[in-house]
Amino acid sequence: MTQGAKYINPLTDFGFKKVFGNEDIMCDFLNDIIEPKSPIVKVTFLDKEMPPETKYERGIIYDMRCMLDSGEEVIVEMQNRGQDYFKDRICYYMARAISSQGDRGDDEWKFKIHAVYGVFFMNFHLTDNRQNDSTKENIHDIRHIALADVDTHDVFSEKLQLWLLELPRYRKMSETDCKTNKDYWLYTLTHLETMNTTVPFQAQKPIFHKLENVADMAKLTREERDFYHVSLDAFRTNLAVMDHERNEGRREGRMEGLMEGRKEATLANALNLKKNGVPVDIIAKSLGLPIEEIENL
Repeated sequence: MTQGAKYINPLTDFGFKKVFGNEDIMCDFLNDIIEPKSPIVKVTFLDKEMPPETKYERGIIYDMRCMLDSGEEVIVEMQNRGQDYFKDRICYYMARAISSQGDRGDDEWKFKIHAVYGVFFMNFHLTDNRQNDSTKENIHDIRHIALADVDTHDVFSEKLQLWLLELPRYRKMSETDCKTNKDYWLYTLTHLETMNTTVPFQAQKPIFHKLENVADMAKLTREERDFYHVSLDAFRTNLAVMDHERNEGRREGRMEGLMEGRKEATLANALNLKKNGVPVDIIAKSLGLPIEEIENL
């Protein structure tokens, strides 16, 4: 955050819940991202969030859960760090939300379920078998995933659907790139903290006037400001840890490559000496290799 920032960072825990904890903002956002058959006009926020699986996840993952008037449930989650089995964890969360519908004490329940939707903000690149080259993929891309027939691609069930928002992509956007309601959201959420003027697109999206007011640093109470700075410190710490781990991984990779190269060169020398009749025990002493390894060359 730059000194004297005008708006809060919506990617922090406090900022995320401050913005999306507003019912009007949440309704408008879900209508644009999910594009339901009937517009969402009311959401009820559920009291309990899904707890992190480990203490390590606190400050890295936070979510909001809400219920629509239709009984459909929506999980809106922000994850600031990639992890092993990320896709599996999403499937687990969604399956748990669905399975809990059978535990509500209704003896007449016959497996009729309400839809569960998941909107997942990812503050990292999702690595999978899709091409990640931004020159070949639309930077505005939102991945929409549902249960479908592999051969025909017909939707098998609409009761479980995911929308994946890969935030690093959208930081490449400029205001002039934005053409749709989805674009307006993606640009605004990823650039809000660095804006020093009025939030754009208010003519196209009147709800952004409310978003501007909700996110305005000057309109926070003293208590909210204190909470925000604690949240921002945690956010920065997580980013610093991520950068450190990436750098450590690069250094370890370079070192492993260097050691592997040296080992290959040593084995090549050992093979040449062996072909020229140098005794194996002398090669072993000279190059520091096990005799067995030289004998197997």
